[in-house]
Amino acid sequence: MVTDNTRRSLLKAALFGAAYPLVGCTVTSKQSSAPVLIGCSISGRDRFNAVVADSAGMPLRQIALPERGHGVAANAALHHAVAFARRPGTYFQVFDYQTGESIKLRVADKNRHYYGHGVYSNDGQWLYATEGERGSSRGIIGVYDVVAGYEKVAEFSQFGLGPHEVIVMPDDTLAIGVGGVHTNGRKPLNIATMQPSLSYLDPNGELIEQVGLADNKLSIRHLAHDGSKTVLCGQQYRGEPDEYPSLLAMHTLGEALLPLKAEPEQWARFNHYIASIAATDEWILATSPRGNCYGIWSKHTQQLVELSPLPDASGVVVQGDEFRVSSGAGSVISQAAPGNKVTARSGVQWDNHWSVIG
Repeated sequence: MVTDNTRRSLLKAALFGAAYPLVGCTVTSKQSSAPVLIGCSISGRDRFNAVVADSAGMPLRQIALPERGHGVAANAALHHAVAFARRPGTYFQVFDYQTGESIKLRVADKNRHYYGHGVYSNDGQWLYATEGERGSSRGIIGVYDVVAGYEKVAEFSQFGLGPHEVIVMPDDTLAIGVGGVHTNGRKPLNIATMQPSLSYLDPNGELIEQVGLADNKLSIRHLAHDGSKTVLCGQQYRGEPDEYPSLLAMHTLGEALLPLKAEPEQWARFNHYIASIAATDEWILATSPRGNCYGIWSKHTQQLVELSPLPDASGVVVQGDEFRVSSGAGSVISQAAPGNKVTARSGVQWDNHWSVIG
C-alpha cells in the first residue's frame, strides 16, 4: 500500500535528489555500445536499479531506483525509458537511457498505486500505466502526457479489479491483463470470487471486448503480441496446489481464448506462474522465475516443444529474429528456435522483465 510516509520519502527524493541517487553510471561492455535492452535489477539488500544493455544483454549503464522495479517501457523517439515500481508500486521513474540522466520521479497519487507495468502509445505521445484504487483494487489505466512532463490527463476504468500488464497493439488498441484480484498490499482477499479477464480498450478508453478463461482461478497477468493481431497472455493459477492447468493462452479479437498445450507434469514445472512472454511468427516463449525454467511453444500447433531449466528465468524479448532471455542468476540466453541457444554471462541480477528499444 502507498503510505503517506512512503509518498513523502519519494517526493523528497524527487525534490532534492539526495535520498536516492538518480544518475546513471556506465558499465564497460565488450559488445556494441548502442542501447537496445532495458530491465530492472537487484544489486544487493535494498539496492535496485534499471539497467540499460546492448543487443547481447551486456550492461552499459544503470540507474538507481528508490524501490524495487518491475516492468520498463521505452520511447525511442525521445530516448526516454520508464521503470515502474513493483506492485503495490509507489512510483515510476523516467530517465534518458542514452545518458542515464533522471527526467522525472512520479509518485503515485494519494489514493492510487501502480501495478508494475506501463507502455507508450505507438506515436510516443502518451504513457499508459496500470493502476489500482487503494481500498478497492478498482482497475485504472492512468494516461500521462509525455510532452507535458508526464502530467496525468485521464483515467480509464470500468474493466475490472487488479490490472497488471497493459500493451499497445499495432492498431493503437490497448490490451490489458486483468488479474481480477482485490488485494491488501500483496495479500489477495477475493480468491473465491475473482473475475480475471483479457480486456481491450480503444484509445479513448472505451471497452471493446472482454474475454475470460473457463477457470476463474487463472489470474490473467502478463501479455505480449506477435506484431500483428494475436495477443498472448500468461496466468498465475490461484486454485488447488496439486492442479496444473494451462498457464498460457492466445487470443484474437472476436474469438475465444485458446489455451496452449503441455502435459500436466510439464505445467507443474512452471509452479503456477508465467512471467514474461514474447512471440515471433513461429514461436512463443514464456518464462517462470518461480519454476526456474522457460518454455517454447509452436504458434501453429499451440504445443510445447521445448522446456529448458534456467535459474530465476525472468525477462524475454524478441530482438531481430532471436529471443533474448534474462535470468536473476545473471545468464542471458540468445535463441532463435527450439534446440539452438547460446548462453552468456551478463553479471547482472536481472529482475522480472525486459523491454526492447525500437
